[in-house]
Amino acid sequence: MLREKGQLKFEDKWPQMEPIVLKLLKQEPVSPSEWQELFYDVHLVCLWDEKGPAKLRDHLHKDIVQFIKQAQARVLMHRQEEALLKAYITEWRKFFTQCNYLPTPFRQLESSLQGKSTTVSSTVQNNSGKKGPTEESIVRKLMLDSWNESIFSDIKHRLQDSAMKLVMAERNGEAFDSQLVIGKSRLLF
Repeated sequence: MLREKGQLKFEDKWPQMEPIVLKLLKQEPVSPSEWQELFYDVHLVCLWDEKGPAKLRDHLHKDIVQFIKQAQARVLMHRQEEALLKAYITEWRKFFTQCNYLPTPFRQLESSLQGKSTTVSSTVQNNSGKKGPTEESIVRKLMLDSWNESIFSDIKHRLQDSAMKLVMAERNGEAFDSQLVIGKSRLLF
């Protein structure tokens, strides 16, 4: 049964989609049926609601920023520099991992926002420099930009100071967790 364009609305599907999005952000288990349903619902919203892609992007952005603010609160609970650094690295690694998974069910959204009528074809990153879908992903960029704007820019100087103090401790022969310097240097410099 085909529906007329405009008959299905974003608001009809978002209440089922949002809990799955939040589970993905929190790295909670998502069942295969939930995963498939998210793909299908994104597809329906993008095809049947003319304003659906923009609404979907905006609500996804809101949930991502809210999740990041919660991560920021967990990081800022730590007052000691080394603990702050560890907490930030932990939160960043979890979030960055999700940057590879969350965009996947939103390929139809990306196609719709780019003005294409078909789904984005998957390409595999190889050594010849071809870009894969995660590198070109609007959702991934949204996630990374949101992280930078919401958490990293707020505590960047504290994190850099912490990392520099660890480097100085190393130079002075003091004991420290070398993984913090390695992990932090990848994130800051």
